[in-house]
Amino acid sequence: MVRPKPIGASQIFAEAGQTQKVHQLSSRVEELEAEIVQLKSQELAEQGKLELEAKVQALTQQLSLQGGVKEIEISRIQRNALQPRQTFPQAELKAFAALLKEEGQHTPVILFPWKDDYLLFDGERRWRAAPLIPWQTLKAVIMPLETEAINIQEIQSQALSTSIHRKDLHPLDLAECLLNQIVYRHPELEVERDRIPTILNTSLQRLKRNKQLSELTAITTASKDEQREWLERVALKQDAEFSILQTLLGYQLNPTSISTNVFPMLAIATDIKEVVRESGLDASKVRELNKLSAEKLHLDEVAAVAVRTEATRKAATENLSLSETRQLVNALFKTHHAGGSSVRTPSQRVIKNLQAITVEDWQADEIKAFQQALKAKLVELEQIAKAK
Repeated sequence: MVRPKPIGASQIFAEAGQTQKVHQLSSRVEELEAEIVQLKSQELAEQGKLELEAKVQALTQQLSLQGGVKEIEISRIQRNALQPRQTFPQAELKAFAALLKEEGQHTPVILFPWKDDYLLFDGERRWRAAPLIPWQTLKAVIMPLETEAINIQEIQSQALSTSIHRKDLHPLDLAECLLNQIVYRHPELEVERDRIPTILNTSLQRLKRNKQLSELTAITTASKDEQREWLERVALKQDAEFSILQTLLGYQLNPTSISTNVFPMLAIATDIKEVVRESGLDASKVRELNKLSAEKLHLDEVAAVAVRTEATRKAATENLSLSETRQLVNALFKTHHAGGSSVRTPSQRVIKNLQAITVEDWQADEIKAFQQALKAKLVELEQIAKAK
């Protein structure tokens, strides 16, 4: 199947220069709005009130640089399901709704024409907060298209490029977005989607053994041609490895950091992900809470989910520190270990370790030696089974 021709930034906006201008204005406006929310949550002295007023004026000035503002019914605005940011803490939305109600909407959302309605490109936080007031319409800037076809994947890629290094983009959002972009740019990897983090880790381990990780880090900010030249030169065993590394480097992301800190978010429990979406819980705390598995708690899956969800909500609502979250997890282990077996049998440990072994990157002689050891052990097990 032929992939639709991507729509570049110059096609999406009337002029290429307008794209950069919109992103710069939007970024500055969002920054000012966040500062205003923070100021309004504090007891302000006179100086603080003057600072707040200045921030509001700055917002108005930024907005004056944008034209074509219209009132659009919220019911006619559809969110972009592939928007990089999926995490919107409820406390943040309530605070933002209060700001909108008191100060009004200084910043228009950015929309594309979409069928008979509109597709949200920028301003989802405003779109989500407005119904809490409640408002029926939002101020919006409608961006004209030079073509009726919209490539949502390309829009996501552009949005990711502008927000990927922002501190407020949760690692879970980044992980899911990167996985989607890798598969979009290399459709042959769709069947390997769930294994992409493993394939990346395997290639990084090989580069580490070959003492090439420092070179990989160095080309993160290099040109795409230099990145491709380096990838073609190193010993990558699979086309998938090339595709994954090329996509990550194209966003100027360090693949080692993504493998260590971002892609592990894909493996966290679904119930924890739900709380993360609501609260924006820090990734380091999420990793601690994800240790509360049914196996480690010695509970069935339903009971373990209940314990884990309660602990996750406690960490989020009480704003526990990382050390406090770790203490909570350890306390739950002690509590539930006391009510059941806390030690695996030797055979259980062997089986668990065997299942965890990754053999994809083994050399031929290593594979052969392992096969011989397994065959010998199987013969021994058959003899013991017959005797019993």
